[in-house]
Amino acid sequence: MKTKIIIAFTATVLMISCKTINSGTSKSIEISGVGVIHKPVIADLEIAKEKSSKTMVIKNMESLSNAKNEIIRVLLIENNADLLVEPKFDAKTKNGKTELTVTGWLAYYKNFRTIEEKDLKLIEIRPAVIRPVETNQSSLLEKMK
Repeated sequence: MKTKIIIAFTATVLMISCKTINSGTSKSIEISGVGVIHKPVIADLEIAKEKSSKTMVIKNMESLSNAKNEIIRVLLIENNADLLVEPKFDAKTKNGKTELTVTGWLAYYKNFRTIEEKDLKLIEIRPAVIRPVETNQSSLLEKMK
């Protein structure tokens, strides 16, 4: 009986050890937002002039939401960008594999500075367009080969 328990335990450990979990965070903002505002520091947002895109093939996808967060995270890391403006997604699934493409404008925070009176006037004029940047957590499960 003890032998069966040991064999079952060993088999379970071996199955668990054959998986890798990638996780991380990504940030995105819709075009109607103005960037990061955190009292008393503000920053300019430099947006790339051309769109960028990234395509990934995902096997064993747990959720489309996680996959979207992961592809943005990878695109930002590859381009050393801070966030992706107006991300658009295209997903195609065939034979259990999903090809996911994201397209958007890469953006970079520049010129962090103490808030000035001229900045306060902009906030008073358009407070409705100031929105927080979304922070998303991604976690994709991959099987080891």
